Amino acid sequence: MKRFIFLLQIVVLLCSSCTRRTERCLTTGDTIRFRYARLLTVVQDGNEVEVTVRNPWQRSSSNFPDSSVLRRIRLQVPIRNAGVYSIVHAALLRELNSVDAVGGICDVQYLTDSMMLAGVHNGSIVNLGSSMQPSIEHIISLSPDVLLSSPYEGQQMNDKLERLGIPILECADYMEIMPLARAEWIRLFGILLGKQEMADSIFASVESRYNSLKEMAAGARTHPTLLAERPYQGIWNVPCSGSTTARLYADAGARYLFADLEGTGVRPLSIEQILDRAIGADYWLIKSFGPLTRQQIDADFPALKPIRARLLVCNSSSSEYFQEIPFHPELLLENLVAILHPELGIKARKSYFMIDP
Repeated sequence: MKRFIFLLQIVVLLCSSCTRRTERCLTTGDTIRFRYARLLTVVQDGNEVEVTVRNPWQRSSSNFPDSSVLRRIRLQVPIRNAGVYSIVHAALLRELNSVDAVGGICDVQYLTDSMMLAGVHNGSIVNLGSSMQPSIEHIISLSPDVLLSSPYEGQQMNDKLERLGIPILECADYMEIMPLARAEWIRLFGILLGKQEMADSIFASVESRYNSLKEMAAGARTHPTLLAERPYQGIWNVPCSGSTTARLYADAGARYLFADLEGTGVRPLSIEQILDRAIGADYWLIKSFGPLTRQQIDADFPALKPIRARLLVCNSSSSEYFQEIPFHPELLLENLVAILHPELGIKARKSYFMIDP
């Protein structure tokens, strides 16, 4: 019987998908101006909002021709029942005092927010399973106003869900090429949640602090060299020069050792390709799920022993680094400027790093 009801829901959704899927642009309304974000076009007409997300993997065209649109969606706002794929965006809804708009969430094993965890446990928030392969049955049962998805190149799951009439917002914020560009997506979430004034205020504060720290770091006396990340299964995924990560390192007044590596994401390199430059690094920044020491690294990767840089370890299991930093890059910049340029007297409001001498 349950199987029959599930199949019936699919048929109903397929029949209604033509009314829920947006194929034409809004011809009226106000276009929201974004100062940094380049993957967004947002038009608002009263309680109707159209969001166009540019395909970050489309390199040959610009200005949103059809070939470069990842997805266009039209929604009634404020949204009240969202399916959330990423804890990054769940944390953003929490910051905008909109936990009550979270109807379902993926990857609950990584949740740290007590209200959302309580919701999952009492059933008021649906466990949607893995963000890489969410439960279609649970999504259909949720019947969300929108799915806040984290897209990746070649993804097909969202196309299937859209054909079922599920409204999907491709949250490609992580593919922006400037830290403030990604952070500016908070303004979009403010519009969707009816919290525009709050979101604009938060972003204005982020922008002001970030630019102030960047200016101070540029005038520092020294600019130490910086190595990032560590190998995993023999491959070292190194941030490319055009990534938000590499740009933030530069804004912190560091000389990032792979600033000449072209691209906007990460590049897999071998340990041998890293070592020539890494041996002379001043600082070595690593994100780890759990505590990590120099002794552990040397034991796991004896070839890395010649790297004698000061180790900065971010233990993401005991901090909210991944939930906070995407939309608050000023917090990470504050940390790095305080560590790399102690002479500037910067005091970080939150600490994300343990310094292993």
